[in-house]
Amino acid sequence: MALTLALCPFIPGLATAKAAPSTSFIIEAWGGSSTKGVMAVRKAGRLRNIVTGHNEIAILNQLLQEKYGSGVRVINHGAPSAQAIELLNGRYKYAHNPPWPEVMKHSDASLILLNFATNDARHFHFHDIEQPYQVSPQRYSEVMTALIDSAREHGKAVVLQEPHPLCGRAEKWDVAPYAARLNAIARAENVPLVSQYQRIQNMPHWRGMMSPDCIHPSEKLYRLKALETFEVIERHFGAQLAALKGSP
Repeated sequence: MALTLALCPFIPGLATAKAAPSTSFIIEAWGGSSTKGVMAVRKAGRLRNIVTGHNEIAILNQLLQEKYGSGVRVINHGAPSAQAIELLNGRYKYAHNPPWPEVMKHSDASLILLNFATNDARHFHFHDIEQPYQVSPQRYSEVMTALIDSAREHGKAVVLQEPHPLCGRAEKWDVAPYAARLNAIARAENVPLVSQYQRIQNMPHWRGMMSPDCIHPSEKLYRLKALETFEVIERHFGAQLAALKGSP
């Protein structure tokens, strides 16, 4: 099974991470459509999806560069509808990628952002994909842990991003157990976590900040998510980022 292969132990000496130049701090963001920046818009009475330039990752890149300069760069590798296991194995929405250990082997990133759960919950709810890719919350924990471990083995720091809550019919996908598992993984692996799920649910009228499909954020909510991600990155990596300005 593909997952079994992807979870094999790292073989020392097989690969070493490429070291990014000291004058740069590259962040790679991996996730589904909310990482890519998809939002729903209503035109002529019909909904359609677009990718907004005012998405979380673009805003995060702007915020970081405004404070720390052009040496920090956030690269958006979001793939709409992608699950974490697809990234791990290089399948489906990430079929253009090799398996994750190979991606990490050749990556110049210093920091990896991982934002998966929504599509994992969706496929598990509908059972509309081959069985090995119907990812239960327990299996999701295993997959996310494998992604973290492989990134670290190749010299990358990792930050986990909780999914935002869903509304309308999409609430039935039940993202909550996946968000809870992500919290447990962050504690067990000692990985910084961007709290989005409960935090957004606690906001008054948060549903009004979702785009009309009740799945993707509006530009306003994307900005609020970006501000929270920025705060977590600054708290944990601010000293490294500040050093960029002192580099020749």
